[in-house]
Amino acid sequence: MNKLLLLVVVCVLSVSAVGATATVSATQIGHSPFYYFDVTNNGKAVGYVVVNTADPKTPTYVLVAHGLTPNTTYTFGYNASGEVHTLGSTYTTATGALVTSGTFPAADVKDLQSAQFWVTAVATGTGSYPQIYGFTLYVDGPFAAAIACDYSTDNGVTWHQSDRTGWIWEYLGPGRARPDLLGVPDGALVVIHVLVQNGIAKKGSEVFQYHNTPVGSEQVYATYTIKGSALVNKLTYEGILY
Repeated sequence: MNKLLLLVVVCVLSVSAVGATATVSATQIGHSPFYYFDVTNNGKAVGYVVVNTADPKTPTYVLVAHGLTPNTTYTFGYNASGEVHTLGSTYTTATGALVTSGTFPAADVKDLQSAQFWVTAVATGTGSYPQIYGFTLYVDGPFAAAIACDYSTDNGVTWHQSDRTGWIWEYLGPGRARPDLLGVPDGALVVIHVLVQNGIAKKGSEVFQYHNTPVGSEQVYATYTIKGSALVNKLTYEGILY
């Protein structure tokens, strides 16, 4: 993937901001399955998106943006066929960078030539996030991982890292974590932060709101799988499960 991201210098697409009506084309090299886009914030190009359509059933994307407000929650997505599609929400680093990846909807691959990608800050005091009771993590590989959280008590303005669980091994089954047991206050926004023993940690792209009471009569968990090895691994969001 690193070699792929270096190729983004060939991207010449200028993408308009959310709500704009201009139609533009993606940059594609020959018959490559990779499509390159600018990503905009308030009409200004702030980074790039690479969409990989090599697997038409599960296309993927990488989004990299810089120069944004540090430690702030941003929503990111794209416009296609006159509709606005949101891919997810995450927060920027202390230097204002936003780096995330995930699965691109296969049904929208046909609209890639006219897709327009954007990031936009979630205003303080606004935003709607799925409510969860905890995180579940499956480890798929010969390494140990632990669940921690990045959390915010001011609606994404500032973020902190929680304590972590004990080490989770594949042969022991999935691990679960309640954020309050990791030092996270009730009602905080949370993002999973998976620590890997002697390896590379990974963070989720999805932002949730933690509540230490079940949703209705159910205890709902944001579920993830981390697969690969300690040094080369991928974190995948599996959805909210009971």
